[in-house]
Amino acid sequence: MKIRLDSARAEPFRWQESIDLRHAGLELGEDVEVSPVTVRGTLTWAAPNYVLQARFAYRQTVPCDRCLATVVSEVDLPVELLVERQRAVPEGAERELLEEELDAVEVAGDELDTWPLVAEQVQLNLPTHPLCREDCAGLCPTCGRDRNRGRCDCPEGAADARWAALATLRTKFDGRGSGRDES
Repeated sequence: MKIRLDSARAEPFRWQESIDLRHAGLELGEDVEVSPVTVRGTLTWAAPNYVLQARFAYRQTVPCDRCLATVVSEVDLPVELLVERQRAVPEGAERELLEEELDAVEVAGDELDTWPLVAEQVQLNLPTHPLCREDCAGLCPTCGRDRNRGRCDCPEGAADARWAALATLRTKFDGRGSGRDES
């Protein structure tokens, strides 16, 4: 939806919409799904800028970071952003993003397009390390079995050969404090 900024000058502009991000070309990953996002929002004039307050409701499906099981969660995301007209920047020039601009959206022209704003907020809200449960045991590094479904026949504490050099150092320095020659 495109909202004309002037529509919020006299009184707050309220809107509701549903945005489907599934076929939008977002790079969410093969195992990540996001249902259509229900948006309820208000755009209010706060001279010389505007304040956008909204709630995004959607369902996200992501893989568990430890065992790859599907993690489905309902999201109710409150969003509050400052909306300001884009500042003039010389063509080809770069501008540093200031800390106070992190909660701001710059609009070129007289319309606020809600689609890119919703897409960005949904992407920023995706969990970085989702877990199916707090005590997820993960996958066995040797055979790949899901340890949440039971034990495997792999020897307990079987070392990965790639860590052998570090294990040798650990054995060498065990019992010698920091490992430095303190004589």
